[in-house]
Amino acid sequence: MSDRHSYAGGPCHPELAAIALIGLTHIVLETTVSEAVALWFSGVAALVFVGYLLWRARGGAPVLRAWGVRRDNFWVALGAQLPIVVGGGVAILGYGLAVGSLGLPRGFWLTLALYPVWGIAQQFGLQNLIGRNVASLVSHPVAVAGVAAALFAASLMPRWPLVFLTLVSGFFFTLFYRRAPNLWAVGIVHGVLGSLAIYLVSQEDPGASIWQFLAGP
Repeated sequence: MSDRHSYAGGPCHPELAAIALIGLTHIVLETTVSEAVALWFSGVAALVFVGYLLWRARGGAPVLRAWGVRRDNFWVALGAQLPIVVGGGVAILGYGLAVGSLGLPRGFWLTLALYPVWGIAQQFGLQNLIGRNVASLVSHPVAVAGVAAALFAASLMPRWPLVFLTLVSGFFFTLFYRRAPNLWAVGIVHGVLGSLAIYLVSQEDPGASIWQFLAGP
């Protein structure tokens, strides 16, 4: 599939500029004010972007298809992302084995079920708001993937372990997404690897908090 087809719909450089500005502002607020203020800012910015995207989606099926919101190539796209699942999964499991964090609590399975929703949202930003616009400025697929992943990962500074993981995964997600653009497939893969990374690398258990909330007082 050609790059022109993969990134159909034409560039929108103000989107890229807005994403860069929001990411930079988040970093400044987190490092100079507080993490809470930075999160509030990013939350408001996200709501504004959702409204903007709903406005853009008024173009109907052609716009959605250009964004990878489609079903016809799902299995092809999932197959294209398979090397990331295998390679990333083996690396994360190997790390978990090395540090002794392979024991997965029940919260992992809840996180694994829910995380793809967040993965789809993140991949929408990476592949459409960043990658699609970078592709109009840089021609080589590897360069597109590198620049898009770097911009995406920069928003996580100064949390350097997360910056590194996002840079590496974002590079390969973007590179393989260009072969078969499907938002559902790349979002699911993101969700699987993200869940493993949270529990085995970061050693956090967000699922436990969700279970506790569902169980009530």
